[in-house]
Amino acid sequence: MKIFGGMKIWAWAGVLAVLAMTGWGCSQMGSTTIKISSWGDPKENAILLDLVDNFNKTHTGTKVELQRVPWGEYNTKLLTQVAGGIAPDVIFVSTDNIADLYPRNILEPLDDYIKADNFNTADFYPSVLNRFTVNGHLYVLPRDTSPICVVYYNKKAFDEAKLPYPTDDWSWNDLLTDARALTKVDENGHTTRWGYTEDWPMLELWTYSAGARWVNDSQNPTAYAFDNKTFVDALQYRVDLILKEKVMPGPSNMTAMGGMGTSDLFMNGTAAMFVSGIWKTPQFRDIKDFDWDVAMFPKGPTGLRGFPGGGSGYGILNTSKNKKAAWEFIKYIAGPEGEARMASTGLAQPALKSVAESPAFLDNQKPLNKKMLLKAVDFSIYPPMAKNWLEIYQGTITPIFDQLWVGKLTAQEAIDQLAEAVKTKALVSETVAK
Repeated sequence: MKIFGGMKIWAWAGVLAVLAMTGWGCSQMGSTTIKISSWGDPKENAILLDLVDNFNKTHTGTKVELQRVPWGEYNTKLLTQVAGGIAPDVIFVSTDNIADLYPRNILEPLDDYIKADNFNTADFYPSVLNRFTVNGHLYVLPRDTSPICVVYYNKKAFDEAKLPYPTDDWSWNDLLTDARALTKVDENGHTTRWGYTEDWPMLELWTYSAGARWVNDSQNPTAYAFDNKTFVDALQYRVDLILKEKVMPGPSNMTAMGGMGTSDLFMNGTAAMFVSGIWKTPQFRDIKDFDWDVAMFPKGPTGLRGFPGGGSGYGILNTSKNKKAAWEFIKYIAGPEGEARMASTGLAQPALKSVAESPAFLDNQKPLNKKMLLKAVDFSIYPPMAKNWLEIYQGTITPIFDQLWVGKLTAQEAIDQLAEAVKTKALVSETVAK
C-alpha cells in the first residue's frame, strides 16, 4: 500500500470525498505574512510545522510563521505581546484558556467571516463548538475535541497477570481489581510496577463519573456545587488508590523516582495502565517492548459517565492587520484537509465529525480502539466558564488537594476547607453580555 503524506491512499480518498461534499478547499491570496502562536511538545510542534508548510505551498503568496511558546508561559507571553503591539495574528486556544482569553477582548468574532463565506459549521461536534461560542458569537474555530478519558493499557502486563483486556463497559471496581493484580512489589517492599496511574491528578474523572460537579452550570456558572457526599466519596476513592490500595503512585513516589513523568512509567513498563488524552498516541507509538491499546475510562458507581472535556482550535486576534489571510489559514488548518492530516498522526480526534468517522482517524493503527472516542465525546464536561476559575483552581483548590493526595487531609476535610475558602471567591461568569 502506497503512503502519501503519512496517510494511506484509501484514507486520503475518504478525505477528498469529504472535501467534495462540504465544498471546502484552498484559495489563493496575495502576498502577506501571518504569525501563529501555539504550544505543544516536540512531536506536536513537528506536526503543526508540517501543516503550516503545506498551507504555504498550496496558498501562493502567503507565508505563515509559527511561534512556539511553552504552555505554562502561553497566556502571559501572549498578553505581553498584545500590550506591546507585537502580537501574532492567529492564536491556539483550548477549551480551558478560552475562559481566560475571552474577557480580555482580544479575540475577533468569526461570525462575519462565516457568513461571508457561507461557511458550514454544522459538521463540528456541537459540544466543542458551543464551548467556543460566547454570548452567541463564535470566537474559535475548533480543530479537535478531546474527552480526557483514554486508559492506555499494556497488553503484555495483562497477559502476564492472566487478565482479560479492559472493555469500554467496565466499572471503577473492575479497574481496581485489575490494578491490584497488575501491581508488582519486590522482596524489599518496593513497587516495581504500578497497576494504574494518571497524567496529572485527574480528580474530575472520578467526580464527574460519580455524577458530581464543580459548579451548577459549566458554561454559565453562578454557584459552586462540590460540597456534597457524592463529590467527597469520589475523591476518597482516588485517594485510596494511592494510600490504601497502593496501586497508583502518589506525589512522594514520583519524587523518589527523580521527577520522572507518569507517561514515562507507562512507556518503560513500570505502569500497566495510564490515563490521559488521545494526544499521547504519537509518543506511545514509539514503544517497542510491548503491545498496547486503549479503553474508555470506567463507569461510576451508578453507571454514569463524565469526562473532563478537552479540545482546541484557532482564533484571530482583533489586533491583526491581516485578518482575511488569518481566516483563510484557520479555515484550512481546522478544515477537512488540515484535520485529516493531523488525524493521520494520531495526535487528536478531529472536531469535524465527518473526518473523525473517516479512515483519516479510524486508520487501523494504534490505538485500535480509538473509535470509542466517537461515543466518549458526548460525556465531555468543560471547566467553568469563569474568568477567575484558573485563579481559583491553581491558587485555592490545588494547594488544599495537594494535602489530600499525601494523606494530610481526608476527602471530607479537604472539601470542608475548600468550601470555607471559596466563600470570598465568587465565580465571575463569562457569559454575561458586555
